[in-house]
Amino acid sequence: MKLSSKDIVSKQGLELLEKLFESSGEGIMVFNKSGEVEMVNPRGREMFGYDEGELIGAKVEKLVPQNVQHRHEQYRNDYIKKPEPRRMGVGRDLSGLKKNGATFPLEISLSYIQHNDQKLVVAFVTDISIRKENERKLEEQREKLEEYTSELEKKVKARTSELEHMNLGLESQIQERKLAEDALKESLADLKKAEREILISLEKEKELGELKSRFVSMASHEFRTPLTTVLSSANLIAKYKDADQQAAREKHIERIRKSVENLTTILNDFLSLEKLESGSQNVENDEVNPNEIISDVIDSMSQSLKENQEIKVTGSAPLIHTDAHILRNILINLISNASKYSKEGDLIEVIIKTNNKLDIHIKDNGIGIPKSEQKRLFERFFRAGNATNIQGTGLGLNIVKKYVQLINGEISYISEEGKGSTFSFSLPLN
Repeated sequence: MKLSSKDIVSKQGLELLEKLFESSGEGIMVFNKSGEVEMVNPRGREMFGYDEGELIGAKVEKLVPQNVQHRHEQYRNDYIKKPEPRRMGVGRDLSGLKKNGATFPLEISLSYIQHNDQKLVVAFVTDISIRKENERKLEEQREKLEEYTSELEKKVKARTSELEHMNLGLESQIQERKLAEDALKESLADLKKAEREILISLEKEKELGELKSRFVSMASHEFRTPLTTVLSSANLIAKYKDADQQAAREKHIERIRKSVENLTTILNDFLSLEKLESGSQNVENDEVNPNEIISDVIDSMSQSLKENQEIKVTGSAPLIHTDAHILRNILINLISNASKYSKEGDLIEVIIKTNNKLDIHIKDNGIGIPKSEQKRLFERFFRAGNATNIQGTGLGLNIVKKYVQLINGEISYISEEGKGSTFSFSLPLN
């Protein structure tokens, strides 16, 4: 049976990209070198108020306010001549033009790709209307605070002066002044509390925006390599038409399978992180058998291990109450890391111990983590210096730590560069 390169690509790699493109919470637009819209996702159409198909072929200047349209074409041409990843709107205001003529504030991250000998510009568009509204409210609160403070100070001074001249009921005068000062302090405290809450909200939104921007940059790089491998292998498979070329076909099929697995990992990391950051991750508390879960995870990962790698399980766990899905994800991530950062033929050990808690240790003999970088190990997007040539998102351990905390556990590690790592997590027995 002859394999079709079109079937292999469309059923796996392209399906993942289509889901990410269609479900993204940010607007994604693709323009050619003439500034015409080639592709736009549903969020991008919704943001500018257009129906499906209305923007295809339209100039990007159609989405720019009229007072800057005459300058935008030059900016676009300059970028095409020298494209590079770039964030726009940071430190200055940018606006988009909707179909109905209304404008709204936005931020844009630009990147580019080469496709079929054509240079395409990819724009990731974020509507920052809520952030701008919060900034406006904060400014109003500050103005009210200054006005209220000034008014209260005037009243306190006037009342103090009035009491001093009356020279009657000194004790009563002091009490009234104290009450006025207490009222002033209480009002100032309330206004400062409101100001702090708005500042915290703005900081969280800023952090989320930076997270999305860093993910876009990482994903555009990490997607490019496996997709290039899928495309080149699919084209080569089409050339192996003879029966005696089956070995060559199988070699490229395996390259495509591994590349699609990498794409799936990136997408799953992003979806897991988004659930955890938004607080929408549900946690169950059912009676589970950790031994069965460990066995299932090892069976499911057997095809993705490097050649001649072996997983050895030592010890046994009692039944516990926890979330089986989260426990499974923790094990998949840690065992996958042990395999990824170890050599072919290396042994990976899963060691189970019980005392007052259930302790599970994942031990490998891989590249280890440099001591100077270990303090950043659980940060989002962190990649150790000796792992830059190994594919990964830098999100896995950050997600694992959050998962462990969700099920009331603790995580730790021991690692030495060149000698391997042991990641351990403990869970309550009851």
